[in-house]
Amino acid sequence: MAITNGYCTQNQLKAFVGIPTSDSEDDDLLDDAVNAASRQIDAFCGRQFYQDGAATARKFFTDDLYRLRVDDISTETGLVVKYDDDDDGTYETTVSSGDYQVLPINGVVGGIQGNPFYIIELISDSTHEWPLDYSSNRARAEITAKWGYATTPEQIRQATLMLASELFAMRNAPLGVAGVGDFGVVNIQQNREITRMIAPFRKGTVLGVA
Repeated sequence: MAITNGYCTQNQLKAFVGIPTSDSEDDDLLDDAVNAASRQIDAFCGRQFYQDGAATARKFFTDDLYRLRVDDISTETGLVVKYDDDDDGTYETTVSSGDYQVLPINGVVGGIQGNPFYIIELISDSTHEWPLDYSSNRARAEITAKWGYATTPEQIRQATLMLASELFAMRNAPLGVAGVGDFGVVNIQQNREITRMIAPFRKGTVLGVA
């Protein structure tokens, strides 16, 4: 087992629970705990706190002439903005970078830096508007981006350590760490400190506006 898109490292978890880094007996279980904790935090917050390795395209419905709410965008590098201007299912119009801006500006929300971009706003004096005339049920915007967070917030890393340590302590349970399923969500909700730490990052909150 290896950690995939985890929010802390194996050695960080070892230090947190007091296991020497040279002790490899429970390495697989530690990795399981980090993976499970990271994914449960994703589920609780409704977003991912890692950056995709490559830019991929996602489609979105439009509901405003100038602003488009999208999933978390980690970087403007590789960002491609297109829309389907005649509702034929082809995204033939590409918006140049000078004709839109991404929000929040500089990734700052409430004075806190490091937030992802979640709104693409067309410049009002450009020739572009998000199409709103639906004759079908097709999504009219296609955005190619590296999704997620560029850097995992420290609060998420600390919460992962706390939750992963709890899951690791369950290693002798009948299903083991890898079989916790929704158990991780229960742990998050029951641990007030973890909840307090990551609640601001849930979608719909001050930091997690999108």
